Amino acid sequence: MNIAATATALSALSVHTEHAVKMNKIVTDQIEAQGEMILSLIPGNPSGVKADPTSAVGQIIDVQV
Repeated sequence: MNIAATATALSALSVHTEHAVKMNKIVTDQIEAQGEMILSLIPGNPSGVKADPTSAVGQIIDVQV
């Protein structure tokens, strides 16, 4: 493989990596915004509370029959 082809391949890889990082940030920001909107809909929720994506709250559902 010659130097020009290697440089082109590395440049394309860099562009794809930058795009993936930017899309990841956009998706993360959207998830956080949706979490904040959901928290604002809960009655009695104190304002200024941030959603904690690492919390298990809301992910565990106890069903008793």
